[in-house]
Amino acid sequence: MPDNPTSPVKRTTIVVADMARSVAFYRDLLGMDLFYEGRVGNPGASAVTGIECEGLHMVVLQAQGSEIGMVGLMQVLGPRRPLEPTGWSPRLRIGESILVIPTTRLAELHARMIAAGATVVAPPVRIEVPGRGEVHEMMARDPDGMVVNLTQRGPLA
Repeated sequence: MPDNPTSPVKRTTIVVADMARSVAFYRDLLGMDLFYEGRVGNPGASAVTGIECEGLHMVVLQAQGSEIGMVGLMQVLGPRRPLEPTGWSPRLRIGESILVIPTTRLAELHARMIAAGATVVAPPVRIEVPGRGEVHEMMARDPDGMVVNLTQRGPLA
């Protein structure tokens, strides 16, 4: 059997409308750390995105020093034609992506999101997962509509 040609997913990158607003959500609300910030110029930026633009502003955030499961934020700078938002609703849709982020402080994160005016789709609820102990989860949307599922094993503090 041939070797697997891929490695574990290192990062999920989200195209964002407003970098400062998105960084505030992931860094300030969720407590992620800045791993990288920089700009990508052309011809690479336009070639890799398929969008004629001036370049890309990239921010990569990580949790607890891990380089696996990082969240990338990418803002297209000076696109020749405006980018369209994906549009979202409170209901999940087929093909929609969800970032699943474990925490030990779900109640605190929920309170912080409410105080900041973030879109909380579902507050923390206990869910039954066969073969697992107590699990609580909540769903929120980041400033561009990406679904963020925060999950905590064990009782809420």
